[in-house]
Amino acid sequence: MAPSVPVSPPVYICDLCGSTMVEQNCKIRCLNCGYTRDCSDP
Repeated sequence: MAPSVPVSPPVYICDLCGSTMVEQNCKIRCLNCGYTRDCSDP
């Protein structure tokens, strides 16, 4: 049996400013500029 590999959460990058975004309640929000998108958006 192979050892399990921890899965890291996806990293989202803001389309507007290039900063890191965080996922909150199926919304992805930029910590820098406040840009928000829905989790279901491509």
